[in-house]
Amino acid sequence: MTGHGRWLISLIIIAIVVITSVLIAMSYRDAPGSIPISAISDGSKGTIIAWHSGKGIYVQHINASGQTLWKKGGILLNKGKIKFDPYGPPQIYFTLIGDGTGGAIIAWADKSYQPTDRNDPKYFDPILFYVQRVSADGELLWDDSYVSSGERWQVVPDGTGGAIIAWNGYKTYYRGLHDDYLHMQKIAPEGRQLWGDEGMLLVTSSPYRPLTQEEITSGIAGTTTRSRPTYAGTHDIASDGAGGVIVIWEEEGIQNTYQVFAQRVDSNGNPAWTDRVLVGNGNYRSDSMSGDGSGGASLVINIDDTGTAFQEHIGYNSELLETKIYSPDTISDGLGGIFRIRIEEIPPYGSPYQKRNILYVQRLAEGGEPLWSEKQVVSTQERHQLSHLKYLADGIGGVFLFWQFQKEGVTYGATFVQRVDGEGNILWGEDGITVFGATDKYQGNAQILSDGSGGVFVIAVVGNNVFGGDMVYAQRIDAKGNLLWGSGIRIDR
Repeated sequence: MTGHGRWLISLIIIAIVVITSVLIAMSYRDAPGSIPISAISDGSKGTIIAWHSGKGIYVQHINASGQTLWKKGGILLNKGKIKFDPYGPPQIYFTLIGDGTGGAIIAWADKSYQPTDRNDPKYFDPILFYVQRVSADGELLWDDSYVSSGERWQVVPDGTGGAIIAWNGYKTYYRGLHDDYLHMQKIAPEGRQLWGDEGMLLVTSSPYRPLTQEEITSGIAGTTTRSRPTYAGTHDIASDGAGGVIVIWEEEGIQNTYQVFAQRVDSNGNPAWTDRVLVGNGNYRSDSMSGDGSGGASLVINIDDTGTAFQEHIGYNSELLETKIYSPDTISDGLGGIFRIRIEEIPPYGSPYQKRNILYVQRLAEGGEPLWSEKQVVSTQERHQLSHLKYLADGIGGVFLFWQFQKEGVTYGATFVQRVDGEGNILWGEDGITVFGATDKYQGNAQILSDGSGGVFVIAVVGNNVFGGDMVYAQRIDAKGNLLWGSGIRIDR
């Protein structure tokens, strides 16, 4: 073979490696790399949307007719340019909730100013996080965003336009080890801190300390320890409907055992129950806690030794109301029953890249009996799989299902949505609706929510090519499957 031929083969190999690397990187963009977005209903058949563009966090309000109500391009909440890393954790993390009066409360943490050198002691310092309220008219209501530092912060509305926050305000002991403190704060509608300058302290961990010589001799590994059981930083909150919250936290025992406890904190920041309540033994499933509308809350606990998950229900007055087996492939139909979602792989063995998928849905009554037989929603082509599957009850007994397609591990092209009514009828055509057009151009990071009228909002990141997204689009589909906002509304400019 001539030198020219060897050079050409080498060039082809290099090109293949580069292209493959780019495709792999882009397949991760929906996690850390793409524009993060979040959306909520405004309670009036419109939606409030927040996103991070790389320049900062923006928020915009769209009414039921598709008009943007706030500043063109969105209201800038903070500035913070970040570098894209397809393999690293996101540098900006934010949450969006309604304030109960047509506005929104946004909280965010910014890690872009954290040192990247793990040998720098400041690398392990708590991260600053911020909370800001935007009125229904698009006005920033809190002159200075509430600021604290820590991790795993949660925010819920207090029912009057204010907010209650819970976070682990840890203090570093050594490098990645820290003592943990469950703090809480309530912010009034106008931005005042109601539970003291430092908030209230509900739970603390046992402190880390050096191992004694006796412990080292006995064979205990490492150089530090702390007594257990102890709070280890995992917690969550849900509104109690009376200006307070139900708080749950996880305590780590010996030999990697865990227990989940609960306490209600009243509107004045005082524990409402005489004693904390043991909700269950196991790990809390992240972000599974929600209010029940009657002052209580439900949450999911994983039982490690059996692999089973249970949904626990705790009442306003600390009573444990119900325990039932939890399945991640089901959602409530809003009327006492559930929808069960199932993906069949064909063939059921071998490489996933050689398979195709069939998506099924079935509705079950409260007692578990089927209300209709399993329905096939979509079947992929050979060597194609379903990707980014989401599902949402329509509020009147039906369900929306959203998906994309994936081939060779890379998600591509159009986003689809289908509606199945309470009787099991497939409503939006044989193949569903292409939300932003049938194209191979990038569409990802989609959020879906009900419009309150049997239709659905879809918000997604869209790109000019297959490799990534840099534009934020919104679409509304009515109950009959009509695209109400043309090919979608771009809201980030």
